[in-house]
Amino acid sequence: MFYSKHLNRAVDNLKSNPQTSLVSVSTFAAAFCILGLFMVLYVNLDSLLATWSRQVQIIVYLNDDLKKPQLKKLEALFAGNSEVSSVEYVSRQAAWEKFKNTFSAETEFLETLAFNPLPASYNLRFKPGPRRVENIRRFAEELRERPEVESLEYGEKWISRFEKFMVFLKVFLLAIGGLLGLGLIFIISNTIRLSALSRKNEIELMLMIGATHRYIKTPFLLEGVLQGAAGAVLALLAAKGVHAYMSFQFSDSIAKIARDADFLFIGPSGILILFGSSVAVGWLGSYISISKVLNMVNES
Repeated sequence: MFYSKHLNRAVDNLKSNPQTSLVSVSTFAAAFCILGLFMVLYVNLDSLLATWSRQVQIIVYLNDDLKKPQLKKLEALFAGNSEVSSVEYVSRQAAWEKFKNTFSAETEFLETLAFNPLPASYNLRFKPGPRRVENIRRFAEELRERPEVESLEYGEKWISRFEKFMVFLKVFLLAIGGLLGLGLIFIISNTIRLSALSRKNEIELMLMIGATHRYIKTPFLLEGVLQGAAGAVLALLAAKGVHAYMSFQFSDSIAKIARDADFLFIGPSGILILFGSSVAVGWLGSYISISKVLNMVNES
């Protein structure tokens, strides 16, 4: 009953200042739409990294002229790692035939070579799991010390760079969110302050007849919360519209880049974070402004 009464007053305040309220809600919508689109970008890049990581395998290139006992020792090492799901041996001849079939149409130089320059190799695939890439890195370092191994490859450089980029993007998102939040707090506090100052005489009268600060603050706080909630809903709708447009227009390109992974929208937790942040910013901006007005009235 208490909050229902104050909610009606907050709605009346918004209706009495439609232009100011519209500017505030539009500002919320624009700011959190930008943040939402950055979150969509982060979610899809994170999904892309996970997809690529699942396809990472170690290619172990062998020294020439290894004997069967040496190969057996190496295979025993592979079998002893519980994270390895499959092992495929590729002979020098098989590697050379595959290489020629892939590139012979592009150059005639391969046909003139009288020797096979490619080494034999093992392709190691690993079991899926949250620590999959870390397990691959650890086993790769162990394999590098083996005398049978000439070199190995598993894309460690691009994985490391992509992971660093994801850390940077997460920090960037937090920084952008913080800056947008501070800007919105300033805007909404000024908006609510103007509304409170226009009702200064009413506030003074309420204080004189014994109204508590909580009773006076509540409608203004709800006003900020309503503006934040409305802005968040519009921001999510706009971000979803951009997401749907990109999915429709660039679905083929996205599928090729992401290897048939879906182009994702932010999940339920992301929506709650976005909505809750907008409401919290609206509440905080209102709290700051109405507290200043009440202090000013008390001092006068």
